[in-house]
Amino acid sequence: MANSGFILIVAAISIPWLGALLAVLIKRQSRALGFAAAAASALASGLLLQGSPGRESWNEALMLLFSCLSAGALLVLPRRDCTPGAVAGMLFLQGSTLLAYSTGNLLVLLAAWILTTIPFLPARLFGARSWRPKIALLSSAIAFALAVAVIAAGGRELSIDRLNGQSAGGLPAFGLLVLAVILRKGICPAHAWVADAAESGPLVPTALLLNGHLGALVVAKLLVPLFPDAARNLFPALSHLALATALYVAIRALSETAPRRLLALLALSQSACILAGLESGTAEGITGALLQWLVVTASTMGLFGILRLLEVRFGENLTAAVHLGLAEHAPRLAVFFVVFGLALVGLPGTLSFFSQDLLIKGMLESHPLTGLLLPAAIAMNAISIFRLFTRLFLGKRRTGFTVMADALPRERWILTVGVLFVALGGLFPNAIVSLRWAESEPDGQGIHSPVKP
Repeated sequence: MANSGFILIVAAISIPWLGALLAVLIKRQSRALGFAAAAASALASGLLLQGSPGRESWNEALMLLFSCLSAGALLVLPRRDCTPGAVAGMLFLQGSTLLAYSTGNLLVLLAAWILTTIPFLPARLFGARSWRPKIALLSSAIAFALAVAVIAAGGRELSIDRLNGQSAGGLPAFGLLVLAVILRKGICPAHAWVADAAESGPLVPTALLLNGHLGALVVAKLLVPLFPDAARNLFPALSHLALATALYVAIRALSETAPRRLLALLALSQSACILAGLESGTAEGITGALLQWLVVTASTMGLFGILRLLEVRFGENLTAAVHLGLAEHAPRLAVFFVVFGLALVGLPGTLSFFSQDLLIKGMLESHPLTGLLLPAAIAMNAISIFRLFTRLFLGKRRTGFTVMADALPRERWILTVGVLFVALGGLFPNAIVSLRWAESEPDGQGIHSPVKP
């Protein structure tokens, strides 16, 4: 069983990389090739999840989720964006992210952290025109590398399991890892790069990068298990910083008129809640953070994909300053957009309704005063997503469009799958809550302890 699991992990990681190489060499049928590679990786991840013990299945669940996300992104990607280089870059990102999810070695995790940033550095691939995304990604990689160097300098093995609870490298290593998380996750004061990347870079690949949530992965996989004392004493400060980020960015989004930046701010605000929940130290907060991880990943990917389709069909100068009335031309995209948007901010009956309920309970239990920032941020995000929907889709019908404006069949199918995921997750949340991190404590006192919603 162990050998078959290793083979499936290797297949899930290597197939996208092989697909990326073939996309560059063949240069034909890039979308079909990329989707086949991403789907094959998802199949391997699904088989891996099926064969995993219930209490050790969260890493495998993340691999399956991100593989499906990559396959869906390749289907939603507009034709003008679907170049061999873009497909290769997205497949390379998929394989590198799966490597981070699956590894139990600190050096391999560092390599995966660096590999996921490579497609976003050169301007000819996914690099943004702004300098801040490149600086933030490079700085986070340097901080992570220095942390690994500090740990290795003490003569420690780099196996995450063997480092568990040893506080290897002490406060310097812990501080460097926290810095890497802040930079990669876009926590204040390093938040500006996220909006810049979405505004001046390719939208769908950027959304794929953000939804890897490797910052949250490092918190759950390294910081708490490896540094229990430092985490217990210093995590309240990081939790407060994450809450402040969620609120500050939500306030910024209220006045934003550029749809790309507005969606990026909403995604950042909601994803900052994941860190706050992981750092809460309560079973409710942690479980809510893990559920929120899935919600933010699926919903924001759908929103970014729909926005890019609107840009391609109606012009890239879309604005939230006036009512554009696009629902008359693209009613299906309007419905998908509003469902994903409301699912992101806690629509009753969706998975986020449970995740945010658990998050708020956990944060108020651990931080009775600052925890109040969380529901305030969520409420502001709900206002912003409704404002963006009304400005894009409601209002007087515009004329002069002669192209097919609504969702194509392949787009409708994959967007429907995303909507079903966030909806059925709300109807059957216990099926997701039962997933566990392999690093969870047997007595249920570890960071990854789930509770029933």
